[in-house]
Amino acid sequence: MPKKKLGDTQTRAEEARWFEENQDRILKLFQQAERDGTLRIGNRSVGITVSKRAEALVRPRSQKVMLRIPSDDLERTRRLASTKGLGYQTYIKLLLRDGLDREEKVRRRA
Repeated sequence: MPKKKLGDTQTRAEEARWFEENQDRILKLFQQAERDGTLRIGNRSVGITVSKRAEALVRPRSQKVMLRIPSDDLERTRRLASTKGLGYQTYIKLLLRDGLDREEKVRRRA
């Protein structure tokens, strides 16, 4: 029976199961991309590398910040994040990065 591809999954649960069952394969792909210098998300490098000693992802440094967000916006964020199967802080970081990327594209065109 051929191996199921990620694109063949129909639900988030199936997708999560696929990632669980293919951890070794994914790690090897990350390691190869690191060796090739091609580790990217979309068209840009995000600075994620694989530690060969720990066999774990090493993420770029981050800095803790405190900011006030209107309660209704935070509630909307939590609701939308849960529909995507994400934590609300992760979702906020994704939204921030997307917004920054859009701004940079606009500024480059100007």
